[in-house]
Amino acid sequence: MKTIQKILIANRGEIARRIMRTAASMGIACVAVYADEDAESLYVREADETARLHNGFLDQADILRIAAEHHVDAIHPGYGFLSENADFVQRIEKQGLLFIGPSSSAMQRMGEKTSARSEAKAAQVPLLPGEEIEDATLLTEKQRLELVERIGLPVVLKAAAGGGGKAQAIVNNFAETTEAFDKVIREAARLYNSKSLVVERYLVKARHVEVQVLGNAAKKNFALFDRDCSAQRNNQKIIEEAPAPNLPDNVRQELHASAVRLANHVGYSNAGTMEYLFDPVRNECYFLEMNTRLQVEHTVTEMITGLDFVREQILIASGAETEYGHVQVTGHAIQARICAEKSDGTYQPSTGTIETYIEPTGVRIDTGIAQGSIVSGKYDNMLAKLIVHRPTRAEAMQLLANKLGQYVINGIHTNIPLIIKLLHDTKFINMQHYTRYLQTEFEPPRYDAETAAALAAILLYETERNEGLKRYGSLAGYSNTAQAAK
Repeated sequence: MKTIQKILIANRGEIARRIMRTAASMGIACVAVYADEDAESLYVREADETARLHNGFLDQADILRIAAEHHVDAIHPGYGFLSENADFVQRIEKQGLLFIGPSSSAMQRMGEKTSARSEAKAAQVPLLPGEEIEDATLLTEKQRLELVERIGLPVVLKAAAGGGGKAQAIVNNFAETTEAFDKVIREAARLYNSKSLVVERYLVKARHVEVQVLGNAAKKNFALFDRDCSAQRNNQKIIEEAPAPNLPDNVRQELHASAVRLANHVGYSNAGTMEYLFDPVRNECYFLEMNTRLQVEHTVTEMITGLDFVREQILIASGAETEYGHVQVTGHAIQARICAEKSDGTYQPSTGTIETYIEPTGVRIDTGIAQGSIVSGKYDNMLAKLIVHRPTRAEAMQLLANKLGQYVINGIHTNIPLIIKLLHDTKFINMQHYTRYLQTEFEPPRYDAETAAALAAILLYETERNEGLKRYGSLAGYSNTAQAAK
């Protein structure tokens, strides 16, 4: 077992603060790296040591230079940026440092959708009909049409690299084929410097479910239950919950078994997520991809298991012996991603200075912002994550809606009104929503951000005046039992 005394966090914002919180509890120092616009950010002010990046978070050489200068033992990538870059992991390993994540070989095998589909086939994991294209720029217009015809409409085109719903397009009729291929090829090149695509059958009303896997240092993998992430806009999640509601027992068991089978097949170690599409008509699941990193939604699994996933990541990377067969599920957890965007259904990004920032109390909030923070639009527009944990899904939904109503963020638009309305939506309550529900059926709220902010301020005042404070959850200072009111 190797001792980790100092970690460089190759990320920013809320995930950097999240990693620091656990590292501090383990007596581990953290080095924060930052671009100029983040010089006064919360995560930079809270770090043990800091270093300025010359060319941003994708400059591997600069990050490794800082790691050497600050004598760190390990690097945690968070999510996004270089978190799934196998070349970066190899360079870390060559420098004699620990990477808090999977090995470069496991990442190479599962990090791209094309190779992941091949591994899934070998591990006998169910897949949707589809094909992997190594260089989509070589396909003629005729070949594109023939490919779509072989798979059968509708199909989805996806960049093999990356995730988060980026560089994707749905083809509903043959007339859309050329434009869709051109769009995805262009975005794959711009975002990932990749020409590889996956083309597969598209399920019109599928749910998005996933399995959290955790492989110990001996590469023995465990399924730490499941999540539902079907509430999405523009292929990006806005509400995640665990465990996944309304899954038949046999489907849940096969999901977990196939996830462990695939993880063991590639010799996976550390935290990862197997993502699936669930067809509620046929009660069948199909493998989509693996995220070879910590997920944004790891929080809901932490709340139902009592585990600190960053702590487990650090222990596994150091070679500690860990075992997860005893872990049980307690209650239900839901997370809302609060984003800087309009709630009117356009999802138009919003930028500016946060003039007022008041968080609701008594629940877990992971954020990297505060009053006075500037939202520039340069990075992902997620501002915070509000996570609740209660005995039942109905209770968790009610608590989440109440606490979102107490959140006050002025100066920019947020999606809080939209999420509150979604939590009261009949189809969402009854688990009848699907990945494109928000784009096709859901009616977004129509009142403006100023009205929403005023209502939030009133709700906050009334709640604090009349309601005792409770704390739920089991991570980093949160208890599963109600605490005394302030």
